[in-house]
Amino acid sequence: MRSHFRLLLLLFLAAFSVNATHNRAGEITYTWLGGLTYEVVITTYTKETAPADRCDLTIEWGDNSTSVLKRENGPVGSCGSGVGMGVSLGNDAKKNVYRGQHTYQAPGFYTLAMQDPNRNAGISNIPNSVNIPFYISTILNVNPALGPNSSPVLLNPPLDEGCQNRLYIHNPGAWDPDGDSLSYSLTNCRGLNGAQITETYSPVLVQDSVEIDPITGDFVWDVPQSAGEFNFALVITEHRKGPNGFWQIIGQITRDMQVDIKQCGNNPPELLPLGPFCVLVGENLQFTVQATDPDGDPVKLTATGGPLEVAPKAQFQQPTNGIGSVQQVFSWTPGCVHVQKQPWYMYFKVEDNPPMVGETPLVDYLPVEITVIAPGPENPEAVPTGKAIDVSWDESICSNAIGYNIYRKEGYYGYTPDSCETGVPAYTGYQFLTSVNGLSTTSYRDSNDLKQGMRYCYMITAFFADEAESQASEEVCTELRKTNPILTNVDVLTTSTTTGSIDVKWVPARDVDSANIPPPYKYGLERAEGIDGSGFTEIATLSGLFDTVYTDNNLNTEDLAYRYRVGFYSGQNNVLVGYSDPASSVFLGIFPFDHENRLRFDFSVPWLNEQYIVYKETSPGSGVFDSLTTVSTPTYIDTGLVNGTVYCYKVEAIGRYTGSNLPEPLLNNSQIACAAPLDTIGPCTPEWVADANCEGGIIKFMWTNPTGEFCSNDIVGYNLYYKPTVDEPWPTVPLIGGIDAADREITITNESIVGCYVLTAYDDASPPNESKKSEEICVDGCPVIELPNVFSPNDMPPNNYFRPVRDQNGVPMFKDILQFDLQIFNRWGTLVFQTQDPDQFVEYGWDGKDMTTQADVAEGVYFYVFTYKTKSVTEQNEQVLSGDVTLFR
Repeated sequence: MRSHFRLLLLLFLAAFSVNATHNRAGEITYTWLGGLTYEVVITTYTKETAPADRCDLTIEWGDNSTSVLKRENGPVGSCGSGVGMGVSLGNDAKKNVYRGQHTYQAPGFYTLAMQDPNRNAGISNIPNSVNIPFYISTILNVNPALGPNSSPVLLNPPLDEGCQNRLYIHNPGAWDPDGDSLSYSLTNCRGLNGAQITETYSPVLVQDSVEIDPITGDFVWDVPQSAGEFNFALVITEHRKGPNGFWQIIGQITRDMQVDIKQCGNNPPELLPLGPFCVLVGENLQFTVQATDPDGDPVKLTATGGPLEVAPKAQFQQPTNGIGSVQQVFSWTPGCVHVQKQPWYMYFKVEDNPPMVGETPLVDYLPVEITVIAPGPENPEAVPTGKAIDVSWDESICSNAIGYNIYRKEGYYGYTPDSCETGVPAYTGYQFLTSVNGLSTTSYRDSNDLKQGMRYCYMITAFFADEAESQASEEVCTELRKTNPILTNVDVLTTSTTTGSIDVKWVPARDVDSANIPPPYKYGLERAEGIDGSGFTEIATLSGLFDTVYTDNNLNTEDLAYRYRVGFYSGQNNVLVGYSDPASSVFLGIFPFDHENRLRFDFSVPWLNEQYIVYKETSPGSGVFDSLTTVSTPTYIDTGLVNGTVYCYKVEAIGRYTGSNLPEPLLNNSQIACAAPLDTIGPCTPEWVADANCEGGIIKFMWTNPTGEFCSNDIVGYNLYYKPTVDEPWPTVPLIGGIDAADREITITNESIVGCYVLTAYDDASPPNESKKSEEICVDGCPVIELPNVFSPNDMPPNNYFRPVRDQNGVPMFKDILQFDLQIFNRWGTLVFQTQDPDQFVEYGWDGKDMTTQADVAEGVYFYVFTYKTKSVTEQNEQVLSGDVTLFR
């Protein structure tokens, strides 16, 4: 049976070799035609001198169907009417193009593939290449929810030349007509039925490193050490953000490329670095591309890239020739059609032409990034209307914009975008408010939590289908009319659980139309408990428009914050005109830690608190406070304290309204709060990773201590805990305890490292405080079972037992087997040996005797069934390993 199989395989390979020796490079690309229909192009590059030629190729569509595609390029010849013969490129290369259409029945991922026997002979990193089929594939994601999609266009051919001991650079020149994000990676070339050719990047065959820039696509080989033809495979992946907001892979081309490395004394030319650039729609971008050749050889400058493909097209005269150096001006005035979130790329190529006969021309590539930006909407306006603000703007000059983003800030910033800034950056303090859809939707009414006394500023941007965003409009600002009172102070005067007091102040309603809101006027002051309290109760009535101060007494200011609002009433019938925006007192919270108190100031007010003066009692019980510091955030940490000693604090908040004609600064004190530092909190949880070598039985843990506002620095040691499976509880006793605080790694060596691990840190408190457990790291088993296919019981060790093979160090190749049952049968199906004892099997195995009679069994082939479970952190199903062993005596 085995001999018959080998004969069939030889005949199969021989059939491949008859029409072989021609495929050098290629890829498959696709274009969306509508619905679920796509046009696909197979492009191959073949040797002209090879005896093989393909008038047509078969494509696999990935849905269990195939089609035969006729070659379309080149003159008509022996392939028949309407079929091209390909186009000669020189240097024993021919380009072949095959085109076809296909309609899929349903969305999904489909792998387009083409296989053709065979590759050309003599490829240095593909042994026996003349007998290896040429296989290329492309992944297509048919998904109407993601919108139409065509694959990138690869503008630079996949055939190139380089020199031994010279840096080699290539770029596929990928341009995506849909503006999708592209990334690049390397993969192995493929052979029969897509099998990976694992020698593609073998250091023995390729020597120095081959890398690809994941963003620009620059393929760099630094440096080829051997002459010869080499094939590599590049993966160009398309990414697009889906309706759910997550990035998705929507397509993937695998290009098989060939590089001919020759012995030469030439040095490559060099392009001077450029970019990145940003340009507004309608503005002209110009830069000069320059290259030099260290040998003074003639040079030729060319370019490819998306800006040369879509009108209005960029201008770049090519080829441009020079002696020793060359330069040419790139000029582009992009239109709205060029606006996209992803940058455009130009790929400039300079190639020298050494005068010495037989010398190899060399090249250099320069990718240049260009981002096209839409200008912001013009003529924004903001007009107050009652309790809302109407915002409006002009329609974007780019008709392909699909809507507008609106940003808001309390107060003016004075923002001017730089040339590459789109949207509204967070550093301005502006926050995203909302989006409106539609090019002609050019207004929005903002009634979202607007407060009297604040000046509201707006900026607007246009956005596009791929989430590209224009520059921001000019800032436009306004404020609501002051038709109600405006609170300015909720100031704690006295701290007590029963006799606390708070001073409340406000400015009167100013924009009062006495004809519609007649006098007399009065205020009703209301109070609620808590910073965000909503259960308001009226506590005082104040007559007169300018009666705007009230001291609230007999409060529990020590434990509670209070929130106030002022009702404004009109006429003899006390008709409610409206309420002020509510404001709370500042409440000081203290969180004791080891040798420090952490202070936090909580409040809810309609104005902006911008600074905070922290006061500390000069000595315990003195009642005298002195300023400790001024901070701009509502937190402060007082350090260097004595544990167990009580410290008292209060805070004064300094705030303001951004609107016009209001008092400032607004000064409001918190209550007095006291606390004693005490170490009751464990350290922050270590952040760790592991490097596991399952086969070697080694696992190395490495960790860091997180830093942050609430992370102590008093760690004195670490504990490592272990459990065999996920479902078991963590033990109370660590596997390794008392790891020194200075250590940041530990290595465990064991026959098996299967299980789950966590790490904790502990501090110097008595008793110690232990951190929460770290993220769980679980290591599954890597079962190793290597059995001989022959043994001789009468021979000398190690071949006198049927047992696991030993490695060069005498270690049995039998690992992470939890339980097993080994049965050995003769050729008539009679059981001659069985064991479930792993120690016995590993050490002695089967000695060639019948388990029933203890007599030596006859020479011949015996069959074994090995049923086992592997060590794992989760429950595993039984697995079966079967085979045969030949016994000799």
